Amino acid sequence: MIRIKARDNSPSDAPSESWRATWHDPLPPRNLLRLGGRITTCRPGSLMTPAAEIRPDVLAAFRACRLWRTASDAAVEALARRARVHDVDRGQPIAREGEPAEQFGVLVTGRARVFYLGADGRQITFETIEAGEPIAAVAALAGGRFPANIETTTPSTWASVPAEALFELLEREPQVARTLVADLANRVVNFTAVVSTLALDVPGRLARYVFQRALQVGKTTGAGLEVSLGMKKGELAMSLGTTPESLSRAFARLADDGILEVHGRSVTVFDMRALAALGSGYEEG
Repeated sequence: MIRIKARDNSPSDAPSESWRATWHDPLPPRNLLRLGGRITTCRPGSLMTPAAEIRPDVLAAFRACRLWRTASDAAVEALARRARVHDVDRGQPIAREGEPAEQFGVLVTGRARVFYLGADGRQITFETIEAGEPIAAVAALAGGRFPANIETTTPSTWASVPAEALFELLEREPQVARTLVADLANRVVNFTAVVSTLALDVPGRLARYVFQRALQVGKTTGAGLEVSLGMKKGELAMSLGTTPESLSRAFARLADDGILEVHGRSVTVFDMRALAALGSGYEEG
C-alpha cells in the first residue's frame, strides 16, 4: 500500500485544498503525480520502492551493464531509479516469444537463457544471460514483439525498465550509441556462431562447446585437461538444441574415440587436436 499526499497547484487566488489518497496498486496514478503528489510511506514488501531509494544490488548491476558503460554515473543512476525489481524462482518466464517488447531489463542475480521453442517441443538455447547483463534490449530497441523466449535457470532477481528509457538515455548521452552499436555487432557475430554450430551433428556441437570451454577454463592435470561443463547436462542439452539422451550418446562417442572422459559435470580432455577437428574445424595440416 502506498500513501500519497498531494497539494492543489492552482493559482493563489483560487481556493486551495489539501488531500490524501491511498493507492494499493504497484504504481500511483499519473494524474496524482502531476498535481504534486508525493509518496510518503511504503509498506515493506511492496512492489514499488520509494523514488529516493535504489537497492544496492540493482544499482551495481546497472553500473556493470556493458550497454551503457560509457554513460555518466548520474545517467545510470537515473535509469536504475526507473527500474521495477522482480525476485523470481527458477524456470520463471521473463519474456515470451510474440509478446510486445515494451520493456527491457538487467539481470541482477542468477542466470537466465534465451531460447526458441519449436512446434515439436524441442528447445534451442541462443545465449545464456549472467548477472549484470542486459535482457531483451535489442527487442526493446527494435520495437514490435519479442523474437524468442527468456526464462530464469536459477532463482534470480531482474530489474525491468520501460523501453523508452533507453531511447531517452541515448538522447541525453549520445556517446552511449557507439557502445550500443558495438554490442549489437558482437551479438550478430555470436548468433552466426550459434547458427554454424546447429549445422553440426550433436557430437560436433558437443565437441565445439567443450573445445571453447577448454580454452576458457581448462586446467592442466597429470591425466589431461580438466574442463568444467559450466552447467547441468540437461541445460547443456537444451543449449545445444538436442535431447539429454542424444547428448549422452555424443559423450559416449567422444569417450570411445579416446578424446575425453566424463566425470559428472566436468570432463578430462585427452586430445585437444581431435576435439578441435570434430567441433571447430581447426584441424592442422
